[in-house]
Amino acid sequence: MRTRVLIFAISFLMAGRFSLAQSAWHTIHNDFYWVDQNGERIMTRSGCLTKFDGLYYWYGGSQANRFREQYCYTSPDLVHWTNHGAVLRHDVEANRIDVVYNPNTKQYVMVMKYDGNGAHLGIAAAEKPDGPFTFKSQTLVDNALMGDSSVYINDDGKAYLCYVSWAVGTNAQHGIYLMSPDYLSLDKRIYLWDIRSREAPHIFKRNGIYYYGTSRTAGIESSGTNYYTAGNIAGSWSPPVPLSTPGSTNSWDSQVDMIIPLKGTDETTYFYFGDRWIKNTQQGRNGDYIFLPMEFDGDKPILNYYHDWDINLAAGTWRKFDPSRNLAAGKAVTASSETEPNVAKNVTASKTYKDYVNTYWQSGDGNTQWIMVDLEKPTEINRVILKWNTNAARTFKIQTSSDASNWTDVFSTNLGSSYTVTDETFKTTTARYVRMYATELAPAPRGMGFGRRGMTSTAPAPTGYSLFDFMVLRD
Repeated sequence: MRTRVLIFAISFLMAGRFSLAQSAWHTIHNDFYWVDQNGERIMTRSGCLTKFDGLYYWYGGSQANRFREQYCYTSPDLVHWTNHGAVLRHDVEANRIDVVYNPNTKQYVMVMKYDGNGAHLGIAAAEKPDGPFTFKSQTLVDNALMGDSSVYINDDGKAYLCYVSWAVGTNAQHGIYLMSPDYLSLDKRIYLWDIRSREAPHIFKRNGIYYYGTSRTAGIESSGTNYYTAGNIAGSWSPPVPLSTPGSTNSWDSQVDMIIPLKGTDETTYFYFGDRWIKNTQQGRNGDYIFLPMEFDGDKPILNYYHDWDINLAAGTWRKFDPSRNLAAGKAVTASSETEPNVAKNVTASKTYKDYVNTYWQSGDGNTQWIMVDLEKPTEINRVILKWNTNAARTFKIQTSSDASNWTDVFSTNLGSSYTVTDETFKTTTARYVRMYATELAPAPRGMGFGRRGMTSTAPAPTGYSLFDFMVLRD
């Protein structure tokens, strides 16, 4: 069973509260956890991400209640998320959620893998994208149970179910079904592969070419992806070719679930969304999801890894995050306390996604602690990025000063949590010193790196604060 969502990958982010109108670019931070407006981790396993009327919707379930509820989150920018709670409740496990809009019936249709690993096709519908959804039906596919699935809407508005069939054995075949015009049932099968041990099927289209992807069956382990291509969705399809992921053999410790084109005025960015049930904590690969921009060499898709990258949704463009924009890079740092070898200056040291996890500041014990960057001269700034380690601050401020004595608060919160990113933009000001001033520890994480666990305990962290990065920018 796998999540499937969009096309970018990630983690968890506690980001700046500024609107799209104020900044065309937003930064995706991978290897951390996403949060909602209340600072709670987003729980959308085995879901989807889509766009309705200019707003992005992220649907999915939670392993905490064994996928018996489906949740909905919305965002204008793929960074700031609002939790709308459960939009569908059921008595059995359901996952691999897709939500699509039917313009003829004006209904939002939820398609799901319903009741188990070998499952039925489940259908629910709603009048609004944030529900509530009403369960409509469950049915076998090919007169048999099915595995993973997803829905693709073609240019002509027809809906297709990509699915894994159990008709001749567990995960023994996979194929494509045309759905009925109202998206509430199946019409006819248009293609079938007699290939075993595949899951996470999905389709996207680029430059007139259809790409049909599947992952290796590996339970909750990360795995690579194969792609078939065709000029017609009904085939014929090419032999499968592995997705190029230079530097990784398992999709960057994730499983690809869906790739979605984000169309703008200038270009279209194709986003990879991958889920992480099992974290590679030794290399800092945390977070439940990764968001990545898919690149192309001609028609060949390539998935490189970016710890941080920027997206301009209006233009449909993306760019690498430029570390030279970080005004704090290499600058002097002092703190209320530090613990060798995890000294304060580590937060402004150069690092990449390959080695960041070993370079951080660890304070001494005590709730009230601070860490300060000296920019060396009065500098215009309007943004701070803090990447938290396990021992994060729940309650803290970002402050600026010209003399390191008199401080002005530019941001404060009591919603901080472990392995998140605080990315805050504020009114442009001139300052020489910037500091994080913490007064309360966040709850200690529990079981973040293993399988379906990923909840947070209520106990305080065992010691002071730990921080990977302290970036200061002028955007």
